[in-house]
Amino acid sequence: MPTLETLTYGPHLIDYHLAFRARRSIGFQVRPDGTVRVAAPAGTSRAWVQQQVLKKADWILHHQTAFRQRVATGRLVPRSYGAGSTHLLEGAAYALQFAPGPAPAVVLAAGEIIVSTPDTPTLAQAEALLTAWYAAQAPALFAASLARVWPLFAEFGLPQPTLLARAMRTRWGSCTPRSGRIRLSPELVRAAPGCLDYVLLHECCHLLVPDHSARFYALQTRLLPEWQRWKRELNGLAR
Repeated sequence: MPTLETLTYGPHLIDYHLAFRARRSIGFQVRPDGTVRVAAPAGTSRAWVQQQVLKKADWILHHQTAFRQRVATGRLVPRSYGAGSTHLLEGAAYALQFAPGPAPAVVLAAGEIIVSTPDTPTLAQAEALLTAWYAAQAPALFAASLARVWPLFAEFGLPQPTLLARAMRTRWGSCTPRSGRIRLSPELVRAAPGCLDYVLLHECCHLLVPDHSARFYALQTRLLPEWQRWKRELNGLAR
């Protein structure tokens, strides 16, 4: 089970949740609520982990500040694709880095999203590679969300919907009740799992109530009483 650790960095106290796992490298996550999660290789010491956290302290504090400012101002942050820029996956922040490689590829390693290309990519190329990578994560994450959400609809005896990933400019999702198809934006893979579950549950509710009437919101609230919390967090993400 994760343990809560604290270290001092100058005038700052950094709290982080530490878990030891079967992995080769250490991983760092800063979540939109400011919490820090560290996954360290099993067998390493807490003292060693603390040294690694100290090396990442500026990065951690930077992202905690950025998340607080975004919540305070309500402003959307323009997305950057330069080295060191921040990108989210399942609500956790990762630094974007570039590395040489024989073919274009994107991997998640040691708390970073690493884009490998034969030559240094342009910002447009980095954006295209990342967009494709996010889209590739969508089917598995959407299926996992459906496994969490769909049991809430067991009482209604509905056939399980078909999920489709579709890029949408102004919506997170849509539903066609007649066909039982639900389309979700691949951008949702950036959001915390609770946000994704909220959007999927919202669209599943449309299988029963096609409009946004009081009956719809009564159903949504009964199935997910804390849905407004997840909606607020989702609205805080930069699209």
